Amino acid sequence: MRQVGRGLVAFCAVGIVILGAGLSAVESQAKERTTRPARLYFLREKGLMDGLRPDVQVDGKSIGAVGNGAYLVIDRPPGLHQLAVGNTLAVIFETEVQVEAGQSYYFNIAPRASGVPLQDLAVFALVGGKGQPMQAKSPLRAALAGPIFYRLEPAAGAAEIERLKAP
Repeated sequence: MRQVGRGLVAFCAVGIVILGAGLSAVESQAKERTTRPARLYFLREKGLMDGLRPDVQVDGKSIGAVGNGAYLVIDRPPGLHQLAVGNTLAVIFETEVQVEAGQSYYFNIAPRASGVPLQDLAVFALVGGKGQPMQAKSPLRAALAGPIFYRLEPAAGAAEIERLKAP
């Protein structure tokens, strides 16, 4: 009887060790999932006018220039990131965005609204301008900036990327 009791204790101890190891594996898998990068899309809608190709910077490094009807994609770790866009003829627009692991974020690049309704309607018809304007780090620089970032909702951003991919 004593041997059966010892065997049962040994069996339970081995089970606990195995379960403990299993939990560690689950915990490490969960940790891997949360460290996936966020995907950032920077796009310019198809419009009638191309103009200058604004340069996009993430965390102070240029990732490229975006032409009319084109987009750039970059993966970044979760956290706060500095975004900037500009060209040689205007002040650079700077903002920041907090991103989460595994999420996609869409930023449209277009001229800032002037506040004159008919003028804005004409400009946005020519070069695009969907989304919510992002808050600039400096209101003064924002007032002098050429292109700015407009944040798109994920569904609208994904749909816009699909439109840009279509011939």
